[in-house]
Amino acid sequence: MKYLVVLLLIISFAGMGIFGFALFDMGPENGGNCLASAIDGTECSANIIDSAGHHISAVKTFTETIVPSSDGLLLLLAFLFLIFIFSFHKNLLYPKLEFFPQRLRNLIFNSFYSKQKIISWLSLLELSPAL
Repeated sequence: MKYLVVLLLIISFAGMGIFGFALFDMGPENGGNCLASAIDGTECSANIIDSAGHHISAVKTFTETIVPSSDGLLLLLAFLFLIFIFSFHKNLLYPKLEFFPQRLRNLIFNSFYSKQKIISWLSLLELSPAL
């Protein structure tokens, strides 16, 4: 499981690096190094509020064009990933499910034991002659 998480992190960071390098080119044709200009083709403004709104709208446009076209593919990849996990790592989930009833019994016993301790402490407090 640890190996799988490490591999997933490495792949995601490499993907972000490749994606960032390929999409956000900082060359002279980029319109004054404004990343949002490359997406929607307009100039970046000098005003900070207009510039922030321009960049937010560019990110919104970018996510709206990428995400809806890949919903089906994303669901398919998630389904295939779950099939892979459950077929090759059979003992990944089963020991945790087996451990759950024992943990539940311990939790009930501990709550009962702590309730008994509180009741005994309150009874000592009630029967104390100093109060």
